[in-house]
Amino acid sequence: MVHPSFVIETEVAQTLVAIYETHSFTRAADRIGRTPSAVSVQVKKLETVLERELFTRHGRSVTPTPDGDVLCGYARRMLALNAEAIAHFATSSMEGRIVFGAPDDIGHIAIPQILQRFAATHPQVEIDVRLRTSDELRRLLDDGRLDLAVVSCEHYGARDYKVIHTEELVWAGLKHGYAVEREPLPLALARTGCAWRERALKALEKAGRSFRIAYSSEHTQPQIAAVLADLAIAVLPESHVAPPLRRLGVDEGLPPLARYEVALLKREDPSEAVEALAEVVANSFADGTWSDTSPLTAA
Repeated sequence: MVHPSFVIETEVAQTLVAIYETHSFTRAADRIGRTPSAVSVQVKKLETVLERELFTRHGRSVTPTPDGDVLCGYARRMLALNAEAIAHFATSSMEGRIVFGAPDDIGHIAIPQILQRFAATHPQVEIDVRLRTSDELRRLLDDGRLDLAVVSCEHYGARDYKVIHTEELVWAGLKHGYAVEREPLPLALARTGCAWRERALKALEKAGRSFRIAYSSEHTQPQIAAVLADLAIAVLPESHVAPPLRRLGVDEGLPPLARYEVALLKREDPSEAVEALAEVVANSFADGTWSDTSPLTAA
């Protein structure tokens, strides 16, 4: 039996969330700056104390057990509460205006938590949010019309960038739905310029699977609406495929989409306020607080 005085430390909570999101001890270790062996030992000690298995190993991949799912939920709440406590005593008098950009598919999910976290410590800073495709955001940044941007793409050119999140991109359909069985395969995707769209189409073409773009929108919610109506399937980050959606894959004749990455780009000579927001964005992705809102309920 677990002793009532046992305390789960913040570092352990960060480890649990990192493993939960990356499905890998190695990638989790990279994210939190530890070695894979140290992460493995940390989890093993916790499993011993709790007398529960938290993750099931499948070669290099791991998946949470039901107990692991529950504990990771608590871990996220612990990290969010810790950040809130620190923010209470770290309020800054910094002022200014920041033009911050993100793709709709990421921004719709991440921005509410990021803005809330930043406002807690920098209440006097004004933030102008722009939701565009990653390609558009890169151009706006090059033109000096953005201070900071979160992008999801494969090529950054000569820009300085920092990868702040990686995750598997997956096919999503309605649970017990029939859209995935239709020919040609109906898709609900973002408009041209979205890295996820390009990856999905290239994968289907390479696999020889016939398809048609049934619904396209620059916003995520209309794509999800088409899936919920069982009119099409879509592409989403794995962590955001929640009931009534389900993950689709090789069993349905769909090719894998591999992983995608989220990177942070800053303008040249960023202000102190921009640097402060960049740190909050990076930390939010690192500890998982950016993804606490499901895309199915984030409208």
